[in-house]
Amino acid sequence: MADDLLEDETLVERVHRHYKESTQHTKNWRSDAREDYGFVDGSGQWSENDAQVLRDALRPVLTFNRCGPVIDVVCGQEINNRQEVRYIPREQGDSKVSEILTGAADWVRDQCDAEDEESDAFHDMVVCGMGWTETRMDYDDDLDGAVIIERIDPLEMHWDSGSRKRNLTDSRWMMRVKEFTLKEIKERWPDKADEITGPDALWGDDLDDESPHVTHAGDQYQGAEETTDIKKERMVKVMHHQWWDKEDIWRVADPLTGGISELDQKSYNKMEERFIETGIQLQGVKQKRKIYKQAFIAGEVLLEESDNPAKEGFTYRAMTGKRDRNTNTWFGLLRGMKDPQRWANKWLSQIMHIINSNSKGGLMAEQDAFVNPRKAESEWSDPTSITMFKAGALQANKVMEKKPIIYPAGLDKLMEFAVSSIRDVSGVNVDMLGNREGSGTSGVQDAMRRDQGVTILATLFNSLRRYRKEQGRLLLGFIQEYISDGRLVKIIGEEGAQYVPLAKDEAVMTYDVIVDDTPNTPNQKEKTFNTLSGLLPALLQAGIPVPPEIIDYAPLPSGLIEKWKETLMKPKGMAPEETAMLQQGVEMLQQENQKLKADHSDKMAKIEADSQAKGADLAHKKDLNSQEFDHKVRLAQAEMDLKRDIAKQDADLDILKAKAQFELKEQEALSKEADRQSNAIREEWPL
Repeated sequence: MADDLLEDETLVERVHRHYKESTQHTKNWRSDAREDYGFVDGSGQWSENDAQVLRDALRPVLTFNRCGPVIDVVCGQEINNRQEVRYIPREQGDSKVSEILTGAADWVRDQCDAEDEESDAFHDMVVCGMGWTETRMDYDDDLDGAVIIERIDPLEMHWDSGSRKRNLTDSRWMMRVKEFTLKEIKERWPDKADEITGPDALWGDDLDDESPHVTHAGDQYQGAEETTDIKKERMVKVMHHQWWDKEDIWRVADPLTGGISELDQKSYNKMEERFIETGIQLQGVKQKRKIYKQAFIAGEVLLEESDNPAKEGFTYRAMTGKRDRNTNTWFGLLRGMKDPQRWANKWLSQIMHIINSNSKGGLMAEQDAFVNPRKAESEWSDPTSITMFKAGALQANKVMEKKPIIYPAGLDKLMEFAVSSIRDVSGVNVDMLGNREGSGTSGVQDAMRRDQGVTILATLFNSLRRYRKEQGRLLLGFIQEYISDGRLVKIIGEEGAQYVPLAKDEAVMTYDVIVDDTPNTPNQKEKTFNTLSGLLPALLQAGIPVPPEIIDYAPLPSGLIEKWKETLMKPKGMAPEETAMLQQGVEMLQQENQKLKADHSDKMAKIEADSQAKGADLAHKKDLNSQEFDHKVRLAQAEMDLKRDIAKQDADLDILKAKAQFELKEQEALSKEADRQSNAIREEWPL
């Protein structure tokens, strides 16, 4: 950052210069962003001038907010398809460390509701093109320190106007302008609070008109006395500025250990002197690296300057939408939706005005047309009544119907075109909104259309994915630097939920950040379980074991899933009593099968005896050859039936035996694996 620092420019002057450059660069974007938020909630879809013109003309000011649902459905896609971050070490080592860090990140994010905060930031990005979060340490609720990830209002943020990469990854500095009360200033910077006096110091140097100087009731009246309470609650704008500088470092080969050490210039000079005294030549290479710093400034007062809490980068992380190359700013979906929404409102208001200001039926009649004008007026709309005219009135055409309004041709089509354009310009189709009726298509086709709609919005979700990787690296640094102090954190692994100490591992410090779909979102559960439903029968038939993690993707209540997992996560070795019971069951099945075979043998003997007796009785009544033939046929049929029953029982018994043997072998293998894991845990975590 040294080349960005002008000659004889102080830090306060540089921060104010950055603020002015950013304010000038993003002036139009900030105006558009406020308008975008007005369109989303429906309160700002009419300009004040247009609305006042309609009110003066007694015309309806109608607002049918169709932008809000479009934004909601895009944000709903993010909520239903959330992702999680996993850490994989680059160096060789036990994967248990990776599991603990991944579980610690999940624990941290769960404690601070990071998913909800990031969903709010994603909503900001979809609306105005910029979404922001801040990662910081908080010691108010947890005295040991807790990592907080929270959404930041995009209009509070300023950034390097020369940054062009997605998510502002090439930004040289970032700044947040936040309002503090004087009481908060005194609590956080007690030594500097007295220096903040006067309107210039209170409001900073040449701030824009986002916050007026007069913010309290009564201040606008001349001579109004300012009370003590108002003085205490006066807001002070504090600029939290973060930037990076480059410093010289020396990478030195340690002749004793053979490793590489990184030293600053002073440490290198001292070490070089000691090596010269011993007659050894110090081997080193001079390089530059980034160092991140921060400062808090109120007006012309430097409240604080220190190293940045995160060594990996800025604590502020951005999500960017679509980039306007000409202005080098970012915009969201509302930019293209505003004109169709405006014209849809105007054309609807115009149609209502035409209908209200023109006749809707009635008569035009001369004074002497009716016999009784009062009676004719009351009876005209009654189909059962007879209205009496004076003689010759009808022939003279003294009564005529009012002509209906002449509706402008095509006006309704223009309004329909404007309404459909709201969706078209955003890329959100009717299938994503769930508004398609009577299509006659299958559920698979509807799902494909929804996926096609999401594909059009892939650039927004790509920014979100990149943000998650950057946020994952930042969060890893906070975990290792601030909360790896031995505190117990809840980790959910193969052994179920357990609390393990979170300690800093000096051996493994470099990780790859992997962004993966989380099994906790409804859409991901549904898609995964539908796929598994088709694969499970084939896997089970092939004898392929099914991992217990498959339960996480079942669309079942979380309580039932936890109970199910607890059952599966029990010690996998089989108790001797259970083994004995299983063996006893197998023996009982074998005895039952032998009994069935004996019964079948008795039945066969009885059938043969009956057949022989019947054959002897019928020998005298019918021809012997015919009786013997019939007897043989019945005997063969009975024998075939008996053999078929015996074969079926044998097959059932073989299946039961094979299943019992497979379960015994599986339990023996699981018991051995449980013993191996227990020994590994005892070796890794000795008491």
